[in-house]
Amino acid sequence: MVYLYPMQLKQKTELRTGLVPQLAQSLNVLSLSSMEIQELIETKLESNPLLEEVRPKSELSGNTLPRPFRLRQNNEDFDFQESYITKKASLQDVLFRQLGCSTSTDEEFKIGQEIIGNINEHGYLAASLPDISKALNVPVENVEKVLKIVQEFEPAGVGARSVAECLRLQLKCAGEHDPLLIKIVECHLEDVAKKNYTLIAKSLKVPLETIEPLIKKIHGLDPKPGRNFCAEETQHITPDVIIKDNGKGLEISINNEDTSLLGINKEYREMLKNKGLDPATKEFLSNNLQDALELLRTIEKRCDTLRKVAELIVEIQPEAFLNDLSCLKPMTFREIADKLGIHESTVCRTVMNKYVKTPHGGAIALKEFFSSQIKAHNGESVSSAFVKRTIKELIELEDKKHPLSDQDIADTLNQKDLKVSRRTVAKYREELKLLSTTFRRER
Repeated sequence: MVYLYPMQLKQKTELRTGLVPQLAQSLNVLSLSSMEIQELIETKLESNPLLEEVRPKSELSGNTLPRPFRLRQNNEDFDFQESYITKKASLQDVLFRQLGCSTSTDEEFKIGQEIIGNINEHGYLAASLPDISKALNVPVENVEKVLKIVQEFEPAGVGARSVAECLRLQLKCAGEHDPLLIKIVECHLEDVAKKNYTLIAKSLKVPLETIEPLIKKIHGLDPKPGRNFCAEETQHITPDVIIKDNGKGLEISINNEDTSLLGINKEYREMLKNKGLDPATKEFLSNNLQDALELLRTIEKRCDTLRKVAELIVEIQPEAFLNDLSCLKPMTFREIADKLGIHESTVCRTVMNKYVKTPHGGAIALKEFFSSQIKAHNGESVSSAFVKRTIKELIELEDKKHPLSDQDIADTLNQKDLKVSRRTVAKYREELKLLSTTFRRER
């Protein structure tokens, strides 16, 4: 038996929230850097006839943006890196140029192209000689001959198939032919990395004093000769915020804050007042006017929020701006948000993709001034940057024959009233690119 139940219709009231287009645009603009804002405005100028560039500031009408953006910058503080936008030659580009001057036959050039095409970003040959020989249908001896030609190219060590071969090529290029030095490179690189100098000396049957200068030469070599080349376009940033030390305190400037060269076209705005205007034209102009005004408002709001956040960061972190990031105090997005009465995500968007030029000339990501905190035994907080600096100092001063373990460092920090676990020490040590105890020990 089948039971049929009557269908019931029910109404359910739900409250759903969504971002209105204006808010979405405001949040998007807030997260853009100055250069991205410039690109946005140039795009809008092309697509929106009501937007126009305005000449001198004295001629700006009431329809223009009161403060923030100007399309072209004349201020040297903000222009100091834009002219350095460039494209670096790739490793392959450099090698191909040398190949054309070093081969004498078409076959050699063809083999050289294949070899260079198989050299990875670190400068090592990633394919075997038999594979290249098979791919080109040429004798493997010919491939080996051309590889030796490529291995004489700059950067020294390129085309190697192992770290030892890479370092040998660099020694050859530098005119270093000491058999003992070559032997260390060929047989004792792992011991060099672990600082087993006594073991190396014993194995080679020479005094420790003899190998120490040789190991110093090895440390001066580059195991990744291709890493200084990049095929991608490298763009140097333009700072969004300039911090200067004027002798009385830190002075803050926001990029494009004081001058505006962007306004609303008067003729089109007057045209909108014409009662006989074609409805379609009126709708087109009205929509573009609304879009233009909204763009001006969002850029002004972005600039105002950036200034408030930057001023508060400078107020909390003056020593970090005057010295370096090791002087950072604990500071979080939530702390800034609470003090300004805005949402935490707004602070995050404000510092996103933004850079600040510090009084000592460096350009640093604004987010770098936010630091997590470590609780001390006395209840006070210190920044993770301070703990990292302390760890680095402890390692620099340690006895290299008996280096500190991560637990030793954690115990020392606890004696300094800093509550830090061994795992935290290991994490910070790795972030500082400091070797573990095993690889720091000199034997």
